[in-house]
Amino acid sequence: MKKTPHRKERERKRHREEILGAAEEIFADKGFHRTTVEDVAVRAEFSVGTIYNIFTGKEDLYQSLIKQRCQEISDEAHAALDQATNPLSLVEMFIRAKIDIFTKYQAFMKLYTRERMGDRFANNELWRETVAPLYEQIRDRMVEAFAKGIQEGIFDPSADPWELYIALEGITDGFLYDWLIHPEKTSFKDKYAIMLKLFFDGVRKRA
Repeated sequence: MKKTPHRKERERKRHREEILGAAEEIFADKGFHRTTVEDVAVRAEFSVGTIYNIFTGKEDLYQSLIKQRCQEISDEAHAALDQATNPLSLVEMFIRAKIDIFTKYQAFMKLYTRERMGDRFANNELWRETVAPLYEQIRDRMVEAFAKGIQEGIFDPSADPWELYIALEGITDGFLYDWLIHPEKTSFKDKYAIMLKLFFDGVRKRA
């Protein structure tokens, strides 16, 4: 039985996602330079030829992965923040979303952390042009919420909205990186309450 065009397209999309998933794991474990298309083929359980039918090579595979995952993470983050009803709940949703999303995309976060520590991230336009705009959208949204919270008397009036965001990122990133480095010793999911306490204890307006 011949495959219909729609069936072929669905199969191609499924193969693409499976290949990207395998590539994500390999790149996270070995980095870009030490990864080969053959490595990805073995992990994905596809032939090398199948991979080249979908991607032009390792660089195309890498770029496709970065662009797709960054957009997925951004979309999920905004969807979570959309549920907030005030500045306090936005902070709560920010921390919860960071836990849920980064746990879901653990391999990608490991890759992101690995690349940030190397020259490839600093000198690569792909990362700057893909990550920076999406990061800035979330950042600006949080800074605006902090400014509103200060105006409404929720947060310390002497605080700076930008610095509040930096503090929030610092607390959450600290626990995130500890989990990525020592996943057998700690759980990012279990740190929600302590992250919330550490942040709110420092920024709430004193009576």
